[in-house]
Amino acid sequence: MERKSHIVVTILVGCFLLISSSAFSQAEYTDRLYEAYARGKMDVWYEIMTDVELKGNKTSVQNKFELIELYYGYTGWLISVEKNDLAESYIEKSEIILEEILDKDPSNPTAMAFQGAFIAFEISLSNLKAIYLGRTSMGLIEDALEKDVNNVQANIEFANANYYSPEAFGGDKEMAIEYYKKAAAQMEKSGLVYKNWMYLNVMTTLGMAYEAIDQIQKAKLCYEKILLVKPNFMWVGEELLPDMIKRHNL
Repeated sequence: MERKSHIVVTILVGCFLLISSSAFSQAEYTDRLYEAYARGKMDVWYEIMTDVELKGNKTSVQNKFELIELYYGYTGWLISVEKNDLAESYIEKSEIILEEILDKDPSNPTAMAFQGAFIAFEISLSNLKAIYLGRTSMGLIEDALEKDVNNVQANIEFANANYYSPEAFGGDKEMAIEYYKKAAAQMEKSGLVYKNWMYLNVMTTLGMAYEAIDQIQKAKLCYEKILLVKPNFMWVGEELLPDMIKRHNL
């Protein structure tokens, strides 16, 4: 996967936990998904996603969240390669599933945070939509944090909003760092590091955020920590860390 693809996925992508422990998901696709992310194999990601659509329990909230997570990452990649019509179709699928979850559990903070994130997908397809959708997206994320200040998904989305928004529109990279750190710490505390592709994603974005505010040594330590967890993580090991070392003569 090209660097641009990774960046867009990081902007839009977040996840509240490691693929859950149901017999189907744990046994059949956790390992494949983790390796697909590490090597940028979105064709494998698509195969896994299709399997979950076909074989998963469609009435299970757990399975619905699994699909949301998979749609989430895949849609970000579609947008990065400018397959916008297909991206729109996955946004629509996700909105339907999230509405089903929230109809039964209106205060579910993870679903609320995901809703905010998928609205961000809509904005990425047309920047003009930011005028009337931006506040809605951020409002959902803030509401999710209010419901559960430790919710990983909500913390990731709040960090993303602050990191990628221009300062003129309320962006704050230092604040983003604090929320990425909080999300990563919560994953670590909950044992959601092992084979969790989104832990790698959050830590990678944290490293990028440190570099953006010229905290280069912290960025380097962040990238090195990632490679201890997943030595063959292509994005960091072959792109971000070597490029940063070259730029800053480390």
